[in-house]
Amino acid sequence: MKRIRYAVIGWGFMGRTHAQSLRNVPLYYKGLDFRPELTAVCSRRQSSVDEAQAAFDFKKSTLDWHDIINDPEIDAVSVCTPNDMHEDIAIAALKAGKHLYIDKPLADDYPSAARIADAAERSQALSQMVFNDRFFPSVLRAKEIASQGLLGDITAFSCRYLHSGSVDKDKPAGWKQLKQGGVLNDLAVHALDLITWLIGWPKQVYCAVNRIYDTRPLPGGGVAQGDEIAEDHALMTLRLANGALGSVEASKISTGANDEMFLEICGTNGAVKWNLMEPDWLWFYDNTVPDSPLGGMKGYTRIESVARYAAPGGSFLPSKNTIGWDRAHTHCMYSFLDCVARGVRPEPSLRHGAELQRLVDLAKRSARDGAILEF
Repeated sequence: MKRIRYAVIGWGFMGRTHAQSLRNVPLYYKGLDFRPELTAVCSRRQSSVDEAQAAFDFKKSTLDWHDIINDPEIDAVSVCTPNDMHEDIAIAALKAGKHLYIDKPLADDYPSAARIADAAERSQALSQMVFNDRFFPSVLRAKEIASQGLLGDITAFSCRYLHSGSVDKDKPAGWKQLKQGGVLNDLAVHALDLITWLIGWPKQVYCAVNRIYDTRPLPGGGVAQGDEIAEDHALMTLRLANGALGSVEASKISTGANDEMFLEICGTNGAVKWNLMEPDWLWFYDNTVPDSPLGGMKGYTRIESVARYAAPGGSFLPSKNTIGWDRAHTHCMYSFLDCVARGVRPEPSLRHGAELQRLVDLAKRSARDGAILEF
């Protein structure tokens, strides 16, 4: 059985998520021919690595990510650091032959993301972006429907990703509210990943953004001001090559929202709708069903995807049990580890992540200049 000795670099919320996802893989997938092992953890704070070792029993810990890269006992790494640290760590890991599992966005701008993607394509190591929303059974079913041509020619689409965490003007701003963060990098990139994966890349982009406060308090004291603070709300209009128009919205000032993403894609033959807060279901409308008095069989069908993963998933927990956000992360992690074990290139690729960053950078430039830009 192949051992995959794993390290997590960065021990915030996503570092814990990656570690928990890896630990869940042997539970949720039977008959694996590989064994993932939580071997090492890295954080800038001693208290964080102490917490990680106590909670997850990592064999090693360090405050210097170079120790992870130089450790011959590490096969694969998760990069869960702030965006501006991604490039140095990712390229070093790839050069050292470490398989790379990297959280979104790939970097804080396109030139940096392109350099990482170039390094990935030169490396013998395997690499994958973490876009967990792809890995719900309901979204995988939407991909099947789109790939089978059941939507026909795309006529319209929208995706809205809404949070409310930046409404409070007195809440200290973390790095995601500051220059390297913002809703385009943090939330819109998830929505853009689903749109581009399901129906392809846009031809044009127009974007407007809003920052509701000119000052925000910082956790250690002091105040961030003006352009030090990133956008809280972004609204994009995208045009596909066939002329179809769609919108992507990302907000952290949507009062009352939790972690809410609404996706809708319409075509000449059918349509799909999906809601992140109700991920057990995919709604599909078959426009080829003939109309008749009283409606016949026309209308949206609610497909009960629930937790029906293909084998070796779908047995634990039972596929009829409601699915959660963390389960999609576990399937994303499983897909990466399975590719590593088999020597197969995983998806989504780092090149895809770099192209998403190019699209985000274009959206920022569009918002700055008030211009429609070609992608």
